Amino acid sequence: MRVNAMNESSLLTFDADSAYLGGKRFYMAIGDIHYFRIHPADWERRLMLVRDFGITVVQTYMPWNLHEPKEGQYVFDGLCDIEGYLNLCDRLGLKVMLRPSPYICSEWDLGGMPAWLLGDRTIELRTCDPRFLSAVKAWYSVLCPKLLPFLSTRGGPIIAVAVENEYGSYAYDKEYLNALADMLRDCGIDVPLYTTDGANDEMQSLGSLPGCWQGANFRGREGSAAAPYALMKRIMPDKPFFIGEWWSGRSMHWDEPFSHRDPVDVAKGYAEALATDGYTAFYMFGGGTNFGFMSGANMGNSYSPRPGTPARYIPHLTSYDEDALLSEDGMPTEKYFLCRDELDRHLGREPRPRIMPEKRVQTLTIPLTGRACLFDNLDILTVHRERTPSARPMEDLGQTLGYILYSANLPDVPCSSGEPRARSLRLGGMKDRALIYADRVYLGCEKRDRKSETIMIKPTGNSIALDILVENVGRVNFGFAMTDERKGISDGIYAGGKKLFGIDTRTLPLEWEQVSRLSYGDNVQNEDIAGQPVFLRGTFDAEPGVDTFADMRIFSEGCIDTAGCIDTAGCVWINGFNIGRFRACGPQHTLYIPGALLKDKDNEIVIFNSCSGSGASAPRSLDCIGRPILDAPVAD
Repeated sequence: MRVNAMNESSLLTFDADSAYLGGKRFYMAIGDIHYFRIHPADWERRLMLVRDFGITVVQTYMPWNLHEPKEGQYVFDGLCDIEGYLNLCDRLGLKVMLRPSPYICSEWDLGGMPAWLLGDRTIELRTCDPRFLSAVKAWYSVLCPKLLPFLSTRGGPIIAVAVENEYGSYAYDKEYLNALADMLRDCGIDVPLYTTDGANDEMQSLGSLPGCWQGANFRGREGSAAAPYALMKRIMPDKPFFIGEWWSGRSMHWDEPFSHRDPVDVAKGYAEALATDGYTAFYMFGGGTNFGFMSGANMGNSYSPRPGTPARYIPHLTSYDEDALLSEDGMPTEKYFLCRDELDRHLGREPRPRIMPEKRVQTLTIPLTGRACLFDNLDILTVHRERTPSARPMEDLGQTLGYILYSANLPDVPCSSGEPRARSLRLGGMKDRALIYADRVYLGCEKRDRKSETIMIKPTGNSIALDILVENVGRVNFGFAMTDERKGISDGIYAGGKKLFGIDTRTLPLEWEQVSRLSYGDNVQNEDIAGQPVFLRGTFDAEPGVDTFADMRIFSEGCIDTAGCIDTAGCVWINGFNIGRFRACGPQHTLYIPGALLKDKDNEIVIFNSCSGSGASAPRSLDCIGRPILDAPVAD
């Protein structure tokens, strides 16, 4: 059991050039490894590769929304076992810089803030709004007691704690930053606090607090370190130069080509950063995976609060490979070895041989024998059903992730000639991807991230049953657009310019609790489910502990949006664990399956294909291959 008495001799301290731990000079080679993006069974292997590189300090965010998915409901097991992760770091001799900010960005849904906050339409996120601070305080009151035994002042691995994240890119509100710092101190956090912001005067000024160690975030490449070093030594002369995030790769989006950074250029840039005699944090050292529905999104005008500024919504991939030093499945890359050589040179160590650790993968062909149409299982999948005058967003109905279904009757209305007429359909404030059905016949797909043509509803002579299935593809995680990230339809459904009232709404978060109870048919023909949102199920044998990659290219035919683009999309569960979203548009065409999810017999896979086409889009089997496909050409 840990001794909780404070020990100031274990405190991290600084002079102008160096860090000290326990009064001894402490070299900080830092790398970001996020526990919540890696299966817990793989934590130790990843951290050992981190340590073998020469990293002495692990940096990690903490996503508030994963730990508190519903207000007052806290999760600290599985991917959220922060205590287990900290214990492991401690056992391996790694120190930790922890980033439990209410906001983390990190290409994560709503930047890590819980979406249930958006149920209050007037709340001001990331400000001193008393309602926001009250929610943060409640979260910290549960979190901090779990962290205290792991502080270095109590003999643990945590040497520093972040106050916020890149607040200098967001707003002018020192009252808010001071309130967060006071909360942490009041909860017993007695290790140094720090901030990280962009490498310019304005961002550093707006995002920093007196007494806090300030970090500069910038793209790591040859020739990138000199200007940030000069800036930070000017504004923080009494502490060593600290690169809070040194971007060794970049975040990736759906429908956007994968971008690789030249490993040689990255290594040269790292050598220059080391030569400053400061401390550099790789972001990311090893990325991992945005499991489930947790990946976020960006907007093209994230930096600009100007109303009416056009911007394209671009959701992030399920993979968080990030073109990092360790790949998504935890293997060293060329960057790993080149940058390790530079660290060895800087520390006066002999270069080490490049020995690739052993890694086995497996290939599988999984028969998909069961099929279950979403519309046939609505009572099983529905968590909440409500009839409302107009369409309302997810958050108004207590939902944060997954899908939401709006249903309404559209009466036939004759024109002046007495004949029924076609009507255009408009979805006001729709976010993010809507599949539209008339009498359960697929009409088309509307997407927030792509300009669409108008969907026309043709007359039938009778009232039409209209169904609109909207997917939350990921909330914006950066900038001012976050404050308006309520998902579903928020501004009404219009047919022929007239607003529809009397909307039957079902929340469909697609949690395993509901998905596990689906009723499957074993002999359903492709033509019977064409155009329908469908679940496919199969069972299979596998080698436990051996990774593989689900090849989703077989779903490349199917949903055609109103601009004529194929964009089949959905998600996959392995033994009840949601491994993430897939989309036909690319560049990611595989989903990583950690071997820890697999057992030798009777594994279960469930695939939700939100728009099932004919032929290949309703396959009879799925291949799992031995390599990822993350950089395929994107669809036109």
